[in-house]
Amino acid sequence: MSIFKSGSIRGKYGTEWNRETAYRIGYHLVSLLEAKTAVIGRDGRLSSCEIFEALTEGFLWAGCSVTDIGMIDSPGIPFANITHGFDCGIMITASHNPPEYNGLKISGKNALVISKHNGLLDLEDYIKEGPGPFVPGGNKSFLIIIPKYLEKLEPYKEGIGNLKCIVDCSNGMGSVLVHKIVKDLPGEYRIINDTIDGNFPAHGPNPTIEASLSEVKNEVLNNKADLGICFDGDGDRTIFIDEKGQWVSPDLILAMLGLYYFKHFPGKRGDADGVLYDARSTNSISDFISILGGKTYICSTGHTAMQEGLPALNGIYGGELPGHYYYRDFYSLDNGWIPFLQVQAILSKEEKTFSQIITDINKYHFSGEINFKVADGESLIEEIKAKYSHGKQTFLDGVRVDFDDWWFLVRMANTEPILRLVVEGKNEKILKQKIEEIKKIIYQSGGLDHLL
Repeated sequence: MSIFKSGSIRGKYGTEWNRETAYRIGYHLVSLLEAKTAVIGRDGRLSSCEIFEALTEGFLWAGCSVTDIGMIDSPGIPFANITHGFDCGIMITASHNPPEYNGLKISGKNALVISKHNGLLDLEDYIKEGPGPFVPGGNKSFLIIIPKYLEKLEPYKEGIGNLKCIVDCSNGMGSVLVHKIVKDLPGEYRIINDTIDGNFPAHGPNPTIEASLSEVKNEVLNNKADLGICFDGDGDRTIFIDEKGQWVSPDLILAMLGLYYFKHFPGKRGDADGVLYDARSTNSISDFISILGGKTYICSTGHTAMQEGLPALNGIYGGELPGHYYYRDFYSLDNGWIPFLQVQAILSKEEKTFSQIITDINKYHFSGEINFKVADGESLIEEIKAKYSHGKQTFLDGVRVDFDDWWFLVRMANTEPILRLVVEGKNEKILKQKIEEIKKIIYQSGGLDHLL
């Protein structure tokens, strides 16, 4: 399977790609992006330093200067890219994947995400060839970006009161900034797994897996905390736990953030009134934001949809079901620290617990993503689409079909033969009924084992 995914490069390092691959990627990116300057950061994975060295060699051989900003969270790269005017930005990370993986998140000028739609396919073809002759002119330097990055995040600390909070850094990039961010906040913070370790000894770097959240849940309950937060491996995703030790679905957090912009800090949204969310997310978002006076827009998944959609739709912020939150004030890109601070500000202002706020928002019963191995996913989606042709169908990401008291979405995963199903109903009976109804179609029409 190719390491070139829809919006990044990712694979098992040492088997699916290696130092030579990284060197060639660095070299060929120079011509692809017409780059004279590049900024590179990395996570704490065991192979990240080697990849950095190989990438740098490739850039320098092609005559492009490289600025190293060291270990940083993924959002730190577009911040450095934009604030210092680089032609290219690369974050060396495999995000939430297991330790044996590594990868690259690549952006061009103005932090434009490079995906298969605007360059990754060409790059995959280019690296079949080795580098050409040496081009002089490139040099290597180091930039300390953290103080300026912290300054960018400082305004979001406003309104945070005396909360008790558990923060799980997952031995990843959240560890780089967490102590600097919370040191002057009035609350009590217990920070766990904040030693950077590419083996991820405490738990895996994917906070959407239940096993990754057991420690932070227990800490919340044992310490009678107001909330818990778990970051993923590269620090761009934020998962929340309420005071009862319960996981809170990121789409419900997206709705909750409306309280920040439309109730408690309306001046911070300027003249914008839009909230964007991906097609997998609950209808509770549109219901709640509408009550607050905002507008909502469904969009497809991925950085590009948000990066383009927020300015085009007068959006304030947006989000995706796996826990990415995007902000107009952060270059229409995602950042994990902004919701980290905003949720605390909301809890400090509201006279309700975290779970009570979420209960007020959530009026539906939601399945989350259910995954199936399939032999021919596109044909199966066409069959499902035909069977439910009497519903309102949209095609931003796979097919979503809406009815009066329920909706569902089916789509193929970007990197593997997995069909993903999401269902939401007005009550639990409808939800269970419709899940079983669609599962029956999947199994009878070529679907294989259900993945837990």
